[in-house]
Amino acid sequence: MSNEKKQNNTNSKKKSNNKVNNNTKNATKKNTKIKEMKSNDTSKKNNPDLDKQNKDIKNEVEKVEEKEVKEEIAKEKKNIKKSKKILYVILSIICFLLGVAIILFITFFGFKKSVTLEAGSKEIKISDFYKQGKVIYKTSFVTDIKKIDLNKVGSYDIKLKVNKKTKTIKLNIVDTTPPKVKFKDYYANLDYEFNPDDFIESIDDVSETKTNIISKPDITKYGDYKIKLEVTDKYNNKVEATKTLRIAMSRQEVVKELGDKLTKEDILYNVEEAGSYLNQEEIDKINNQGVGDYEIVIKVDDIEFKTNIKVQDTKAPELELQNVTIYNDQTEILKEKFIKSCKDASEYTTTLKTKITYKKVGNQEITIEAQDKYGNKVEKKATLSIIEDKQPPVFRGLSYMSVNKYTKINFNYGVSAYDAKDGNVSFTVDASKVNTNVYGTYYAYYTAVDKSGNKVTAKRQIYVRYDASDRNAKVNSALAKSGRNYESIRQWIMKNVRYNSNNGGSDPIWYGLTSWAGNCIVHAYLYQAMLQKAGYEARIIYTTDRSHYWCLVKINGKWRHSDATPTYRHEMVSAFTDAERLEHLQGRDWDHSKWPEAN
Repeated sequence: MSNEKKQNNTNSKKKSNNKVNNNTKNATKKNTKIKEMKSNDTSKKNNPDLDKQNKDIKNEVEKVEEKEVKEEIAKEKKNIKKSKKILYVILSIICFLLGVAIILFITFFGFKKSVTLEAGSKEIKISDFYKQGKVIYKTSFVTDIKKIDLNKVGSYDIKLKVNKKTKTIKLNIVDTTPPKVKFKDYYANLDYEFNPDDFIESIDDVSETKTNIISKPDITKYGDYKIKLEVTDKYNNKVEATKTLRIAMSRQEVVKELGDKLTKEDILYNVEEAGSYLNQEEIDKINNQGVGDYEIVIKVDDIEFKTNIKVQDTKAPELELQNVTIYNDQTEILKEKFIKSCKDASEYTTTLKTKITYKKVGNQEITIEAQDKYGNKVEKKATLSIIEDKQPPVFRGLSYMSVNKYTKINFNYGVSAYDAKDGNVSFTVDASKVNTNVYGTYYAYYTAVDKSGNKVTAKRQIYVRYDASDRNAKVNSALAKSGRNYESIRQWIMKNVRYNSNNGGSDPIWYGLTSWAGNCIVHAYLYQAMLQKAGYEARIIYTTDRSHYWCLVKINGKWRHSDATPTYRHEMVSAFTDAERLEHLQGRDWDHSKWPEAN
């Protein structure tokens, strides 16, 4: 509300209050005058009864007059309150109409007809659409401005919501800014082919650009040449520059990683052409140095060609870790236990990054960092396994042992007990059941206990070899069961020693009488041994191709063929002549010059 309106309202209030005050004063005066008149009449008559009557009348009149005054004042106040209410309503209507008028004016006259933004602007703001100096409240975008590519030239209809009304304004994105280009000089050899990109270090522009060489010099010898270039964007905004092309023997700059050898090929464009101008000693000096900036200068025809050589270390150490297992009673482990290998061209340090929780059984991830003196670092992870010692020792060297009878055995020879935690541990041997006086198979028992109380017992097989007396005892025992006749011996062997493919090795007789099996060789040699024990003269005979063995036995002064092999047809051969034996062999024969005739 304006000051003028406030002043008018104040004046109206004052007029109403004055009117009430005047009416009150008039009523008071009227009441005073009546009182004076009554007082005069009373004094004239000086009558007590009359005085009392006049006094009552006077009081009644005063009450009536006082009531009339109050009603008059209340009526005036009511009229004033009504006038104020009407005034407030009128003023509210005026303010509302004025606000609507202002909003309508701003809505239609406070915005720009169109907005232009340079391509590459960072954002679109509501204030971009206001006229200068205008601030419009309750304005928001209806259009999703996030979908508008501010790097792309074009026109867009932008819808705004202004106090519940929608307004459309044209947004134009233009590109009027030349590219920001960082040009550079360039080093090249005599065979250089022009490429404008060689003279550009960087280009910053929101649209596509094209680089051109405006003037190309004729390159004929070593030296400096001026090159004029221009960079133009898609909307023909351009920037120009003149740079230097140096035709040189050597490159302007060479960057090498520490540890990589610098060579002439790194420095010179053409080693065959310019190699004699560069001494290997200069290169070796740099190779023997560390990280740093160096310079090699080649002078040809009063022209100096400088090559800046930067030796840097940007590679982190090559770190390889391995997993480690420890026991829960261990309280410290060196980080080196985890490092399988670490290599770097410069000095380096390694750091254990993990705080190890000892005595906690289980796996923990361990991180180790390797950092060289130039700050290059790498982190690798390995696993630390903390275990309880529940594994007993393991015996080594408990191989099968074969000894002769009556041999004194060193049971500890070649044997050890190894524990994964304690290493080699002591052990005891129980060989009380091994009897080297009697052939056979025995077992020695080995026992070891580690520091954690884990116990292991293992047995070792000991074989005591038989000797000639044991074999003779076996043959005599068999002969006692078979009888001493050549045929009863043959029948007993065929019945008790079954046929298999085993030839009995070095002792067919022992094999036959312990395994109770064998092929024709086993049966033939066992038959011969038993025949000779029984008093017969007997010889082993076999076919020319050695495919079958049997015996020649002298029976009643004559040699006869006798076969103890328990297979079809051979079991028929008891006391055959040569002719009968040949017929039975079905084409196989023997060397008759080696054995006597059986006729």
